[in-house]
Amino acid sequence: MTVLEKVAYLKGLAEGLNLDTETKEGKLISAIIDTLADIADELDELNKSTLNLEEEIDALSDDLADVEEVVFGDDDDDDDDDDD
Repeated sequence: MTVLEKVAYLKGLAEGLNLDTETKEGKLISAIIDTLADIADELDELNKSTLNLEEEIDALSDDLADVEEVVFGDDDDDDDDDDD
């Protein structure tokens, strides 16, 4: 269960309990749930950004490996010639 799903569950639970948002306690609980929802949204956005960055880093790493291969070639063959 994701954080977003858990917060949605809490919202539904509060609504199902007919939480009175006119009382001090009800206002507090409602504000806490709203804050949790905001945090969950931010976490979801951060997770999406992290996945996108991971994909970009993987692509850059692959491109760098290709460049290294072109620039440096296969160094294993050169090392064998020095031993002779």
